[in-house]
Amino acid sequence: MSLSGSVEDLPLLEILQVVSFCQKTGHLTVRAHAGEAAVVFDSGRVVAGYAWDVPALPPGDPGPARERSVRERVAAILERLVRLRDGDFAFHLSQEVPTSLGGHDLSGEMLPGGINPEELMLDLAKKLDEDRRDAAAVLKASFAAPVVEDDLGLEELIEEAPAEPPAAQPPAPASAGPRVLVVDDEPDVRRVLRERLAAAGFGVSEAADPLEARGAMERLAADAQPFLLVADVGLPSLAGSSFRGGLDVARYASGVSPSPPVLLMAEAIDEKLRTRAKRAGASLIAWKPGLSKLDPLQYEADLRAFGDKLARDLLPRLEGRRAAPPRRAAPRPAPPRAPPPPQAAPSARDEALAARRAALDAALVELQGRPDPDVVAFLLLRAARAFFPRVVLFLVRDERLRGLGGVGPVANGTSLDLLARELSVPLAEPSPFTDAVALGQAWSGPLPQHGPLRAMVDRMGDLGATAAAVLPVRAQHETIAVVYGDAPGGAALPQLDLLLAFNEHAGRALDNALLGRRSASQIAC
Repeated sequence: MSLSGSVEDLPLLEILQVVSFCQKTGHLTVRAHAGEAAVVFDSGRVVAGYAWDVPALPPGDPGPARERSVRERVAAILERLVRLRDGDFAFHLSQEVPTSLGGHDLSGEMLPGGINPEELMLDLAKKLDEDRRDAAAVLKASFAAPVVEDDLGLEELIEEAPAEPPAAQPPAPASAGPRVLVVDDEPDVRRVLRERLAAAGFGVSEAADPLEARGAMERLAADAQPFLLVADVGLPSLAGSSFRGGLDVARYASGVSPSPPVLLMAEAIDEKLRTRAKRAGASLIAWKPGLSKLDPLQYEADLRAFGDKLARDLLPRLEGRRAAPPRRAAPRPAPPRAPPPPQAAPSARDEALAARRAALDAALVELQGRPDPDVVAFLLLRAARAFFPRVVLFLVRDERLRGLGGVGPVANGTSLDLLARELSVPLAEPSPFTDAVALGQAWSGPLPQHGPLRAMVDRMGDLGATAAAVLPVRAQHETIAVVYGDAPGGAALPQLDLLLAFNEHAGRALDNALLGRRSASQIAC
């Protein structure tokens, strides 16, 4: 039996937790851009491993000093793995503890008793948070002016769900129970929840993926039937690029009239997921059984208990979050369009593309030649300027986007670099900014007529711009900055593939530079 996937979709910290909790024996192998690594498990404890930049120990006699060196080496390998932002992994169960992997003889570096990964989880998680804060701080430090708060006339939409639910309430009787739409790609989960909720008096509808959920919500709305939405976070996304499709379902539900209260189920809950769930419009998030999947009977029992908790406690609480349909602002009239510029001749387009390539090549050479985090912000602005007449660089901080700097025209003639530092965009309301931060998704298209992006553009003055782009910059699996670009005067936006690739290089350079600073003196050999 094996488990495999992408580090981007399922961070290795979660894999280590599952294997440790289930006390499995086997090995985890990882292939990433940086190199290859592996760890060996004995009943859930890590007893050996190797990594691309952690040298093997020289031969030595058994004893406390040798055991201490092996322990430090294993801890260093685990730290490398949880900090990976790309690559593929595979976990293989076995009856015996392997002593040789990937051409590496590990028989002389086995740690008696092993390390329980859970003992290191808190420390490793803290280091990941420090990395993200450091990455954001480096970009912020590149701009000396203070940040001034400006809500842009928008408010946070919901409060984060409290960690503990109130006292249990009995489910509604069968004659009055509300309808519940359960969205999960596992048939067994839908079956068990349908049985437990129906027995408690709820009407139950089902969907297996975000697209099917959309259809079900549209039918319920057309029938004017209020409902509650319970969706698994770990669905394949609509774009097929991640396994956070439950967030897509929650965001779509916010556009249904009346909008249903949303509860998201997740097998692992952390602050990152809480933030994403809040931005997607969820009212509650609940832990869903998952660690017992390797034991079908135990998994079935855990799902039944979870279904009973939903019926007894969580769904009545979710019903209390039902609100009247939000008042929608009147549509803003479309901005006047400037006459379209004459279509450029092919040679002109080729020259523009060549100029952009040259600008990116120069920025990339500087990025590779000076892998100093302090220059990343300037290179991001410089690269984006080759694509957009107007650019703003935002930092993600405290549930908002904070402007760091900008280049281009402003309606009142002031400096965009100064005005950008006064911009602050909330991330609670669905928008391209929210998708860039929560999902790492780039966006380009016509300027919306309302919402956070429109409010930000109105602050600068649209100056005839009709289209814009929002591009994330990611470090340690998180969006730490966002590049906004548009074209005053109504010009069309160019293809952005090259700029997206540069942003990815910038994020990786920031990761590597910060990791190098932090880990240079930590490898024990």
